[in-house]
Formats: sequence, structure tokens, C-alpha cells
Amino acid sequence: MSNIPSLRDDAFRAIVDDAPDGIILVDAAGRVIYVNYQITELFGYSDAEIRGQRVELLMPEDRRAVHVIHREIYQEHPETRPMGTGLDLIGRRRDGSTFPVEISLSRLSTGDEAFSVAVVRDVSRQKRAEEALRRSEERHRLLAEQAQDIIFRYRLLPDPGFEYISAAMLRLLGYQPEEFYVDDQLIFRVVHPEDRALLEEALTPTGPRAFVLRLARRDGEFRWFEQSMAPATDSNGVVSALEGISRDVTDRRAVDEQRQRLEAEVERQLERERIAGDLHDETIQSVYAVGLGLHAALADASVTKEAALDRTIEDLNSVIIELRTYMQGLSGKSSAIPPESLSLRIESLLRDRGHTQWTSNVAPDLALDPVIERHVYLLAKELISNVQRHAGADHASLSLVRGTGASSDRLVLRVEDDGAGFDRAQVPSHSFGYRSMEQRVATLDGTLDVDSKPGHGTTVVITLPASPAAPD
Repeated sequence: MSNIPSLRDDAFRAIVDDAPDGIILVDAAGRVIYVNYQITELFGYSDAEIRGQRVELLMPEDRRAVHVIHREIYQEHPETRPMGTGLDLIGRRRDGSTFPVEISLSRLSTGDEAFSVAVVRDVSRQKRAEEALRRSEERHRLLAEQAQDIIFRYRLLPDPGFEYISAAMLRLLGYQPEEFYVDDQLIFRVVHPEDRALLEEALTPTGPRAFVLRLARRDGEFRWFEQSMAPATDSNGVVSALEGISRDVTDRRAVDEQRQRLEAEVERQLERERIAGDLHDETIQSVYAVGLGLHAALADASVTKEAALDRTIEDLNSVIIELRTYMQGLSGKSSAIPPESLSLRIESLLRDRGHTQWTSNVAPDLALDPVIERHVYLLAKELISNVQRHAGADHASLSLVRGTGASSDRLVLRVEDDGAGFDRAQVPSHSFGYRSMEQRVATLDGTLDVDSKPGHGTTVVITLPASPAAPD
């Protein structure tokens, strides 16, 4: 110690002892002549136990012999060696446990003597972090390589191009990822010509981040790919790369398109059925009513054939106008002729309906929604037609009023006759008129009650909401 006057300086010793890393002074023979406090903490030896010992005491036994050779070489060719040189260095504690270290070496000369100064740092935490990072990166690499989708990173700065493409590229498109690394224009040759502008816009700092485009396989087949990308920024917050996933959705799109075609076909079929129902409820019933009126007129001796034909022509013209109005509604065109009130339209249905005498009570102030009004009219028309065609009644009545009390928000349509009546169990399930009424009432969230017995007439009561149901 007398040959190292600098160690007698209290300030210097304080600095060395308080240093965050361990410091060892070793003489030319490899003996430890000084250690600071951190060395005793790191290795578990006391100062007295270390001093005078070979420095190899602090190393695993299987590395000591090799270190003696390295130490002697260093003594002959001393040079400063900083930490972090990539050497795999291990320290050994007093209890025999080992831990990773980094060591920097330098030379200290005092007079005729030269010493080696070793600064020792425990890098266990750093190594654990590095190992955890390595395992994490390995897991991510394995996940990326095994993923069914293409995972990629596209560099924007300084020179655009792919930095990484997962192995799924080969399976999905038939290209090796490396082909895109060496040819940064390949992706623009693979994309469908109609989608190239979209891709060029997407591969910019402000482009779209989710989109679908077509990419060509090596064999020329185009496949649909769904892209999802996120920007990656550098330390200055500048978007320098894009990271994303590309998923082949060709089969899914085919299924979706087939589903849409089926839905459209179902919609067309439903529309056909609706039109068929409307024609049955309106036009066919009107034509049948014209026939009944003509038959009744011809049977009445007081009515001339000319008058009967004139009335029939007038009624048929009304049917034509009614049909034209309906077809204008289907095409989205509106009629320039203002519609009659519901009460007048129902009254016109009851005129000249054969020998049946009708009484009616249609409330004049119903003020119905046009959709509800149209359905009420069609239901009334069907019920009146049924009486005329099937009941053989002398008298019949129709009433259309609002409910009372708690039912004031509902309409009540009631048709009653004293005709032949029928057995409900004998009504064919395929009867279009009855089925049409049931479907129409159910669609409007209404109720349909039929009371009839053979020889005792029929009463039909339909209740409906006065306003259409609010959409979900």
C-alpha cells in the first residue's frame, strides 16, 4: 500500500468506495491488493478475505486456469478494455453461486510498479431483461412464422420498402419474403391494376389504415386481401414505418356475395307475394264485385241491358284507375288525383253488392296513417267480398271505429252477416284470401277473431294499432 500513495488520499478513497461498480486493484502476480465496498457486496467476501488472494478466487473454478493465461498476456500487452465488449464473463460468490458480470480493464502505474484496475459490474438484471426480450422476440417470431395471415413491416423512411414479411407470404401468394426485400417494386406489380392507386396511398404516413384490395398469386390468380395497418413512429414522433396484417378474405367474400344474392332473391319472392296479395285484395275483388253488380243488374227487370253495361263499364274503368294507381305506387310515382276518404271508399265497396242489404258505420274522424289506412281498406274489401261470394246473406253490417278507454289507440273493424255461416275447421289452410288476411293482420300486430257456425251467420272482428309500430 505504501507504493500506492494515491490510495492514502481520503477524498480519492471516498470516491472509489462510493462508486456504484466494484473496483479491484491487482498486482503483476495477480494478487488482489485493494477492493472497494461494492466488491465485498457483490462477492460476499470481507475485505480481509480477498486481499492478498489471487484474483481468480472471484471466478468459477473451470475458468481459473484459462484466466491465468489471459492475465499474463494482458500484463505483457496492457491496453484499456471498456465494458460491453461482448465477452461472456462470470463471477463466483463466496457461497459458490455465479452471476454474469461486465469488466473494464485499465493500467495504473506508480513509480516502478504497475497495477491492473478492474471495474466490475453485476449485469444479472440486464441479462435477465435481455433473455426475457430474446424469449419474447422468439415467441413473436414463432407466432409470426406460424400465423395464417401475412404479417409485415413496411419502411417509409428513408427509403420505402419491406423490412419484414412473415412466411405466410409463400403459402398465400407463392412468393418468398426475400423477393420483396430485394425488389421494392414487386408489391406494386403484384397488386391488381385497379387497386394500385389505393395501395400507393395506403403506403404513406397519412394513408388509409383498413381496406381491401386484390393481390395476384405467382400463378396469376387474384385473391382478395383485407389489410389492417398501424403507424410506427421514430424518437421524433415521425411516422417512419407501417406494421400490419394482411388476411386472405376471398372465400369469405364469396360466401357474403352468395348470401347477398340469396337475400335479394328472398326479398324479390316476398315482394312477389306481397303484390299477389295486393292484387287479390284489391283488383281481383274489384273485378269480382263488377261481376256481381252485372249479374244483379241483369236479374233486375227494371234495369235495361244498356244501363247495366254502362254501369259495368264505369265500374271497370274504376278498376283500371285503381290498378294504375297501384302500379304507380310500385314505381315510386304519385298520382295527381287526390285520394278519396276512407269512409267514401268503403261506402263505394258496399254499393250494388247483389241482394245483400248493408249498413255501415265508419267513424269520419279517424285521421289514420296512410299505411294503416291502406291495410284497413284492403281488409274491409276482403271481408265485404267474402260476404258477397260465400255468405248468401240478406243483411250485413260493417263498422270501423276507434276503441274506447285503454284501447283508444286501436282500431276495431267489425263485419257481421246473417248468412249461411261455416265451420272454421273446414276452411282450407291454403285458402289465399283467409291466409292473406291473417298475414296482413299479423304484420300490423293486430288480432283476427272469427265467430261462425253453419246456419247462424258470421262475425269477424279485427283490431289494429291506429299508428304503425316504431322501427326497432
